[in-house]
Amino acid sequence: MPTRILLTRHGLSEHNLNTKVYMGRSPASRLVEEGRRQASLLGARLAREGAEGERVDAIVASSLPRTMETAERIAAPLGVAPIEPEDAFWELSKGDWEGRMPRHDLPEDAARALAEDPFGFRYPGGESYRDATARAAPAFDRWVNGPAGRNLLFVLHGDILRAILHHTMGFPETRIGDFVIHPCSLTELSLENGAYHLVRFNDDNHLRVD
Repeated sequence: MPTRILLTRHGLSEHNLNTKVYMGRSPASRLVEEGRRQASLLGARLAREGAEGERVDAIVASSLPRTMETAERIAAPLGVAPIEPEDAFWELSKGDWEGRMPRHDLPEDAARALAEDPFGFRYPGGESYRDATARAAPAFDRWVNGPAGRNLLFVLHGDILRAILHHTMGFPETRIGDFVIHPCSLTELSLENGAYHLVRFNDDNHLRVD
């Protein structure tokens, strides 16, 4: 039987509200009220799917506070416990740029280097997507390569979710920044006979409520 892999980004958090500078990990960032609402709506959707036979067996989350809180709110209606925290899924570190470097006014040399190699560019004092993939992929593989037929939910950060998609789907490194991933949206992979299949991407219909 195939293993069903659900991937979601944490709910809207304090650091998401600052769009003028690079924020990266922002370890102290917490969910805002809208982020808590998003996580609860996703939990309700998965509970409905579970009632139809697609029950989530385990929830694995980055151990940062905003992802753990998202996971706990999702898990509440599902009856899944405990949440499995993973330090390897921390957000890509922007190092010296976090909370400081303007997104739209980079020094010319840094902007050129980032554009030429978005996957390999290492943020000063931080990581590259290549670094983040190297630490996150083994933890992901360890979870998904267990007994087949399980339904797993991973609660991640936007950049780490992109890194996992690159790891599993093998799209070109130059396209790493092309994937828009909304808070608490659902991306789904199916793993069968060692091959990954993309089932859905960035599905946030459950958030489109009055």
